[in-house]
Amino acid sequence: MNTQVQEQLLALNRQFYAAVSQEFDRTRQSLPTGMTDLAERLRLAQTLRLLDAGCGNGRFARALAQVGASAAYLGIDADDHLRALAAEQVQDLPGIDAAFRAVDLAEPGWPAQVADAAPFDAIVCLAVLHHFPSHALRQRIVADLAGLLAPQGQLALSTWQFAHVDRFVGKQADWSQIGLTAEDVEPGDALLPWNQGVHALRYVHQLDFAAIEQLAAGAGLRVVDSFLADGKEGNLNLYALLAAI
Repeated sequence: MNTQVQEQLLALNRQFYAAVSQEFDRTRQSLPTGMTDLAERLRLAQTLRLLDAGCGNGRFARALAQVGASAAYLGIDADDHLRALAAEQVQDLPGIDAAFRAVDLAEPGWPAQVADAAPFDAIVCLAVLHHFPSHALRQRIVADLAGLLAPQGQLALSTWQFAHVDRFVGKQADWSQIGLTAEDVEPGDALLPWNQGVHALRYVHQLDFAAIEQLAAGAGLRVVDSFLADGKEGNLNLYALLAAI
């Protein structure tokens, strides 16, 4: 994927979240089973130093509180509205000392913006990585996240398994709607519409277990645990826990 196409798709997703943030927050109030399961797996006896990369409306902080975790939680996200909603919704959570910063994971050098809070016992990047176009960019982001981990820390990823669900496959928009062709993008890339309140398109990429293993290896990590959860069939999201090799 060339740089111009990558930048076009990044801009598309920024516009998407700016347009749908209110409805996105409204539809993301409940806690998925996989998220609370992950929070339980990450819960430590001591206070957890945790980075939520692409925190959205902060609901993973609520999952931590629900399982009784104690955490120094730093949420980072590029969308100002979602960050503001997150700060409002997590401010009174028991055991959670939350802070938020404006950070765009697509920007080179972004880890410097959180270096003062590192290293982290755990980093979560949930329903985020599949929105970044090009394997090279996703690999760089995973390596950036790995570099912020404490020696025994874990990186948790969740990726949307939309390519295995007929109702999402049937909704995919043609690339011509944004002036591209299938030859401009990579295998596994797709455009999916949002029609709740407003109509908008977003870029997504199918990241299966093999792809996660490849990204982990490229960042000096290995998959130590994984599971499928969420959605009507219980397999809409793939969760993977990564640790140093």
